[in-house]
Amino acid sequence: MELWTHKDEYDETLTGAMEQGQLAAVRSTRRLTDRAILSLLRQWLLTEYTANYCRSLGNMRIFRRCYWIDALGGYTPGNLRVPSISNEKTATSGKKRQKNEPAAVPVALQPVANLAQILAQESRPIALQGLLLAAGSNSRRTGKDQKTSDQALFIPKEGGILPGSWLEHAPVLLKELEQAPAIFLLDPLGPITFSYDDLLPLYKRTVPTELIFLLAHKQIELRLQEARKKTDQAALLTALLRSDRWKGLPSTGEEASKGFLKLFITSMRRHFLWSPQTITLPFQNGPASTASLPYTLVYATRRPESLLIMNDALCHYSRSVYQQSYQGVLSEEWFAQQEQKHHEEDLQELGREIPQQGVALRIRRWPDLRQHLLLNSFGRFTQQEYDQCIQQLIVQQEVRCAWRQASPAESERIPGNEDTLIWR
Repeated sequence: MELWTHKDEYDETLTGAMEQGQLAAVRSTRRLTDRAILSLLRQWLLTEYTANYCRSLGNMRIFRRCYWIDALGGYTPGNLRVPSISNEKTATSGKKRQKNEPAAVPVALQPVANLAQILAQESRPIALQGLLLAAGSNSRRTGKDQKTSDQALFIPKEGGILPGSWLEHAPVLLKELEQAPAIFLLDPLGPITFSYDDLLPLYKRTVPTELIFLLAHKQIELRLQEARKKTDQAALLTALLRSDRWKGLPSTGEEASKGFLKLFITSMRRHFLWSPQTITLPFQNGPASTASLPYTLVYATRRPESLLIMNDALCHYSRSVYQQSYQGVLSEEWFAQQEQKHHEEDLQELGREIPQQGVALRIRRWPDLRQHLLLNSFGRFTQQEYDQCIQQLIVQQEVRCAWRQASPAESERIPGNEDTLIWR
């Protein structure tokens, strides 16, 4: 199913760009197919989010590995194949693969394997393992079939591609992961609609768990339309949302997607409190112009640090897409100046908002106030910009900080949980 009527010849360009980590080549494509969007999403999450998330786990020195569980599907047979070793290279060396030489991995897993190599060589290493479910979320087995499937499932220790779908193998996979952190990419509105009970084991995981749900706006509309005609489809939507309030939503348009997403997030709220967050990614649709992809990500985590990492990833990505949109156009310098001007005005507005919210909400801890501001404007400012604003307010004596421990360089410090903000 294509989102646009005119299909671009993007496959070769896209594959090359992904292998080289060049997202700019993909961002400039104006009409993206579903497969291209999935590739863009995966690459962005790996480079901008997963890398920093794994480093934060490594700094804790508690966890030794992290899993990347991708059940979005959308791969071609070529992506799932393992590239053959060059005969010329083998003949020249005259030797078999060395012990420390990485084994060949499927094309779809190469970006994960490349990132895993980088993380393994850092001062505080952590092992990243990728597991892809080749069939996407397109089937469900129960009873004897489920038990047989679980017994036959082989999970490679170093990661790999698993036949079947998340709904088929979730119990055995979660058991295999045990107490390891994991990032899950799922499509709850795939060919088979998930239920709340299908997702509950993920909601209840006590170890660091990052949930990233991809929902296509067209798919939301299709499910709402089917549910109004078929009782079984209506029951599936009610089972997912734990509510029949979807019946009051329109079947098409922006309000349908927004209403559905609100109900979906409400069903998760009791497990995540201040999370989940909705994320829409921009793409270039013209000179100095961007628009949002017709997809929404629902991101949920219990780790405040993970929330900051995702916020920064979204902020950097959105800004870079717009910057690339006016590169090479007439009056490029003017666009850059206008962007800088608007950014400075936004930071000035943030500097005024921080003391207003601090006084109104009576929040005395900077990490708590920063999280409140971030949740209200997710992906607008980076963590560094928030911290620079509070530092500037302290220097200007707009707010005073009672430091728990004195330091000669207090103007360069960032208030922590043990420091108290005293508003004017």
